[in-house]
Amino acid sequence: MIALMTLAVSASAPAESIEGLWLHPERSVIIHLSPCGNALCGTVTWANENAKKAARRGIDPLVGARLLTDLRPRSNGQWRGKLFVPDLNVRVNGKITPINPNKLRVSGCLIGGMICGSQVWTRTDQPVAR
Repeated sequence: MIALMTLAVSASAPAESIEGLWLHPERSVIIHLSPCGNALCGTVTWANENAKKAARRGIDPLVGARLLTDLRPRSNGQWRGKLFVPDLNVRVNGKITPINPNKLRVSGCLIGGMICGSQVWTRTDQPVAR
């Protein structure tokens, strides 16, 4: 689900790099977290057909879209920034929390904290999910 995927971001230690390729839990999207200016951004590098179709409500094409912006480390290890949720066509505050070097918890809330969700993304070295 793209909505949940793009909701938020939080990390545990800024020393722990979150840069790289990250696979959505449904294996439907791969996001590349990389530097952009003084922050990190997340750009879609691959998406399956279902994800592309769902995202058309807010963005087309999905591949190449920058869904996470202005991600900055916090002293508590979290990363915070903005997330665009394509299938809801909304931008929200988000956070990423590293669980370990190969897992991130991505979370966020819509409508003033009334609707929240989180997912665990997995690091991948594959530019396309298999």
